[in-house]
Amino acid sequence: MKTFYFLKIAFTLLVLTSAVQIVFAFKIDSIRVEYNKDQLVLPGEKFSITIVSYHPDSKIRKTRGTPGGNVSWGRYRVTVTGGEFKGNKIEVSKKLVPSFGKYIEVKVSCNKQPEIKERMLIPLNYETSVEFIPELPFTKSPGSIIEGKIVSVYDNGITRVTEKLRTENQTENFSFVTSGGRWQKGKFTIDPDFLNIENHTAALVVTPVLNPAAADTFSVLLDYKQNYVLNLSGHSGSWGISGASGSSGAPGCDGGSGGFGQDGGQGDHAPDVGVWVDLYFDSILNCNLLYVYKQNLWTGQEKFMLINPDGGSLAIHAIGGSGGHGGDGGRGGNGGNGRDGEIWYETVLVEKIEKKPQTRVVTKKEKKQVTDADGNVTEVEVDVQTTETVYVDVVVQENVTISHQEPGENGGNGGDGGGGGFGGDGGDGGYIYFHFTDDAAPFDYLFTARNHGGSGGFHGNAGSGGSGANGGFGNPSGSRGMDGSSGPSPFGISAYSGINGRIFKDTTEEFFFYQTTASENAEAFQNSSGDETNDAEYKY
Repeated sequence: MKTFYFLKIAFTLLVLTSAVQIVFAFKIDSIRVEYNKDQLVLPGEKFSITIVSYHPDSKIRKTRGTPGGNVSWGRYRVTVTGGEFKGNKIEVSKKLVPSFGKYIEVKVSCNKQPEIKERMLIPLNYETSVEFIPELPFTKSPGSIIEGKIVSVYDNGITRVTEKLRTENQTENFSFVTSGGRWQKGKFTIDPDFLNIENHTAALVVTPVLNPAAADTFSVLLDYKQNYVLNLSGHSGSWGISGASGSSGAPGCDGGSGGFGQDGGQGDHAPDVGVWVDLYFDSILNCNLLYVYKQNLWTGQEKFMLINPDGGSLAIHAIGGSGGHGGDGGRGGNGGNGRDGEIWYETVLVEKIEKKPQTRVVTKKEKKQVTDADGNVTEVEVDVQTTETVYVDVVVQENVTISHQEPGENGGNGGDGGGGGFGGDGGDGGYIYFHFTDDAAPFDYLFTARNHGGSGGFHGNAGSGGSGANGGFGNPSGSRGMDGSSGPSPFGISAYSGINGRIFKDTTEEFFFYQTTASENAEAFQNSSGDETNDAEYKY
């Protein structure tokens, strides 16, 4: 008995000790909020936090989601000013843009020990610098398209690269302002007209909305080393529409004829073009440039260009438009199959002879042995009557049904195919007139032209005739219809090509003058120290 009571007391002490340990395990002395400073805290984005608890048993425990953490988030109440808490992450409000110098407030308390609480201010991150880095290579000339990426460095040292700047999500944290170009769909396009570009420099200013003070300016000093192509070619003629196919014939009827293909349209003539070229020394780029003035001599439309003779060139295309192809003729419709001849029946009474069995009595002689009274055997003939069956011809009448069929209907003929349309003639090439000043003449090899006539359009193919249909069954059967004829084909393979244009080269007087504003009117633009401005303008 003493042993039993001893075991009972020991077990009770063990249970009480375990209960005390459990109580101490979940009792909290204090808590602390932690977050990894190697993550970005930005408006509209999420970041993780951890709650660390300190216990009377000297244990330190962390919430789930952290290495070694196993404490449920349900033990705590978390409120955020300037954001929203979900799971173990905080989503920062987008209203905190710009983020420079701003904080969010995080308050944490224990559900079972509400007197245990912690408050923390977490600063928002922001860019300390941004840089637009273009994809290489790109040309430094009007009309060039430049794509790139933005490299952002934040105040905590983290670098983020934003690539493919084509969607709103990728560019919502930046604003873009251009000079001498435009920003559209993630691309910086230099203005195609150099007259809209000041001092040969196009610029893109990228400003982060979180910290506008960290704006970056990406500038391009143009060198005009571009192989330009001016296309003033005539438009091609429209293609002719193919003819409609003929409809198939109803039973026994001919198929419909195919429609004729539409003629192709004529190619437009290329306009005549005038090109004037002058050479000047550009003091900003410190090199010679060719000033080019181009005019469409038909419409008067003008274009001004600068070309660096060290790597640049100009090709002018004044090609006549190609003639449109003629439409194909429609296929003739197939003939309709002939209807079968009508079947009818006739009943007639006919006589015929049939063999039928009959019986008759016939007397025949038979030999028979007879024994007399003395026992002598003699052979005698006696008459014996027998019944036999014989077949005789008998005339009988019966009704017979006779099948008759009318002649079958002839099959329909196939429809004729439609004729192909004529191809359109090609347009003539334009006349190109080059005018070079004496100092620009040595660079005439940089200017090329293509002004041949447009090719004639191909004639449309003739439509094939429809197939003749089978005749209907009958007595006799109908004849098969005739196949339709193919449509007429235009003469030749294609229409006439346009006439080639001509190229003329001539000299002209100096017509372009480039000078700084100060050299034009030095006295008006001298400041108090006697310095002159460096602005330049073009004189034509």
